[in-house]
Parts: sequence; structure tokens; C-alpha cells
Amino acid sequence: MSYRFFHRPILAALILWGALIGPLCPTVHAQDSQTLKNLQVFPKDITRPELIDRMRPFSFALDVRCQYCHIGGDGVSFEGVVFESGDDPDKVKARFMIRMTENLNRQVLPLIPQRDEPPMEITCKTCHRGQSKPILLTQAMQRILDTEGGEAAVNLYRELREKSALIGSFDFREWEVNTLGERLEREGKTKDAIMIYELNRGFYPESISIVLALGRMYEADENTPSATRNTSKKGSQGS
Repeated sequence: MSYRFFHRPILAALILWGALIGPLCPTVHAQDSQTLKNLQVFPKDITRPELIDRMRPFSFALDVRCQYCHIGGDGVSFEGVVFESGDDPDKVKARFMIRMTENLNRQVLPLIPQRDEPPMEITCKTCHRGQSKPILLTQAMQRILDTEGGEAAVNLYRELREKSALIGSFDFREWEVNTLGERLEREGKTKDAIMIYELNRGFYPESISIVLALGRMYEADENTPSATRNTSKKGSQGS
């Protein structure tokens, strides 16, 4: 399974850095301080260097290129990018998210009783953590499970764990995945729930919670040998 609809490879971030630095050269035809158009969120008198400084954190927080929100161009340089256009739906969403974050930081969070000092503020990275869409691990697995089945969800987990465990985009602790197994069990999807718990047991072999859940579900699934094996393991771990 490909690593799709999540953040792009780190190489994209390196290319992005070059693309952001490159426009400082006169050979690249990007907007300058005299031609900035259709500014709806940032001040009308913002300079081009100031605008780049504001935009760079967005790109890194979502691990996307500028063309994620701006139409045109070759995806590498700024050549042909129509920055003033508002036709890209992602640009509309981005403007909304910038305003929302500003409102939370300036209007909502100051209302928290006994707020810490210095006050913490929300940034794009607070939610996105290097993803264009701030999806949780179990949400991603649930989506794939619903469309392609439990085995595909297991493969996705392994792929994400291998590629992004050190980046911090997803929570790979035991209970994050256990909650997905619990939900599937409640919905009567016992076989899928067993598959998810067995996956998690591979990374948390000493977990009594996983063993108990597997023993219960194998019994409900009339898989007596597996239920007995898990019951025995439960007893040995509790002794």
C-alpha cells in the first residue's frame, strides 16, 4: 500500500526550502512588495520578505509546497504560480484556518481561568504535525478498514510506523490502537477487532489488556484454541 493522503517525504521539505530561498534572486518572477494582490488575511502593506516569513511555517507544519494552496506553476519553482488567485479550494480553507487560529489565540484562549504564563498559543503544527490533513492514526486506520478491510489497515499501521514514528505525526502508543479495537468489538466486527489487537500485541507483547480482549473475542468467535491460549497467557502474566 502506498503512503497516500498523508505528509509527503522529507525531501519535499528540502525542496521547499530551496524554493522559498530562490525567489530572493531577481531571475525568479514572484510577487514583490509592489505587486502583492488579493491579500485578505495579511495586512495590505506587508512586504514580500515578511509574507514569505509568515508562509514558511505553514508549509513546514503541513509538509506541503506552496502550490498546495496556489494554482499554476511546475510544482518546483515559483514560475507560473498565480499567487493572487483565489480559485484553489485549499487556499479558501487556509484563509479560514488562519483566521480561526488567530481568533482562538486572541479571543478564546485568554478566557481560560488561571492561564499559564507565558501563555501557550495554537499554531498550524499543533494539529497538523507534518500532515496536510490533521488526521489521527486510528482515524486513518478506520478509513482504510472501511474501504479495503482489516488487513489493509494493519499494513497501513506498519507503513506509518516505519516511516513516521520518529517524526511525531501519529500516536503509536498502545492505547491509541486499543481504542480502535474496542470500537470495532462494540460494533460487532469481531474479526477486524481481533486483527487490530493482534497487530498491537506484536508491539506490546506484555499488555494484559490486549490479552484479555483477545481471549474474550476469540471465545465469542468460537475459536477455542486461541481463546485458551490467551487465557493461559493471562494467567501466567498475572502470576
